[in-house]
Amino acid sequence: MKPLDAQTAALVERLAAAGFRPAHQVPLQELRQGLAGMAVRMAGPKVEVYSAEDLAIPGPGGELPIRIYRPRPAVSGEALPAVVYFHGGAFILGDLETHDHVCRFLCHAAGAVVIAVDYRLAPEHKFPAAVEDCYASLAWTARQAAALGLDLDRIAVAGDSAGGTLVVTTCLLARERGGPKVAFQVSVYPALTMTDGEEFASRRKFGSGEYFIAYEDFALFRDLYLNDPDREARQPLVSPIHAGSYRRLPPALLIAAGYDPCVDEDRYYFERLKADGVPARYVCYEQTIHPFFLFDGVIDAGREAQQLVADTLREFFATGRLPAEHGG
Repeated sequence: MKPLDAQTAALVERLAAAGFRPAHQVPLQELRQGLAGMAVRMAGPKVEVYSAEDLAIPGPGGELPIRIYRPRPAVSGEALPAVVYFHGGAFILGDLETHDHVCRFLCHAAGAVVIAVDYRLAPEHKFPAAVEDCYASLAWTARQAAALGLDLDRIAVAGDSAGGTLVVTTCLLARERGGPKVAFQVSVYPALTMTDGEEFASRRKFGSGEYFIAYEDFALFRDLYLNDPDREARQPLVSPIHAGSYRRLPPALLIAAGYDPCVDEDRYYFERLKADGVPARYVCYEQTIHPFFLFDGVIDAGREAQQLVADTLREFFATGRLPAEHGG
């Protein structure tokens, strides 16, 4: 396979020199502070949007914080497309601030309203808190579409890492519960199984810890997220790779990283979507690592992938079809 690109290799070397430790070796509070700091330091410049408004909506566990980004002023009679965005962070990290730069870019470049969701985190709130919060935010967006100036037929869901997993579980729940309609799904390097992952060779191959995530980290995330890992790990709303069928899920864009322990399961999800008749595109940025989409200030492929997501959303919202193939 191709070597790491120069920017990713430099980042890996810099992290190693700074004493970077995999998640399973770091106390939770230190992990949370570390991600928040890295997300800011590694982020590209924040683009301007017309507005960014913080709200609290009714959620399954009480008030659910969201942030609504608008690309331009509301025009009477206009209904804009929307993207409900779920941040990454292994179900235990991340918030509205860690992914603010990503949401701003997508809002500006896709010309869509972006609704970022600050879902409840484990271990304080274990499964299914995050899953239900994300579904609730989609349902709220659909109910409020007219008041928000949104097109009910052009609501997409998108997310990275654990947020990408929550994209898939939200689509599964929307299918199971008879709505709301999801027009499109974007999952960026989702972790799609909470089992040991041994059926996917990349979990071990790239899980040394050198490439940001260690194989042992997944057990930590599983134990913090689940109430009873042995009983819950194979449930489709925990490990959507184990869903019996993906029929009637929305069209999808899957983005992967070549040196990510999750790359094999991401490809497998794409192949399963296609086999079940779901229009889908898979783009793997072969020479980079798991958090590249978030670290767009130091890895150019991160901004390229954000642009790909924005372009795909813009074209899909305009035509109802996936655009022509893109490279990665």
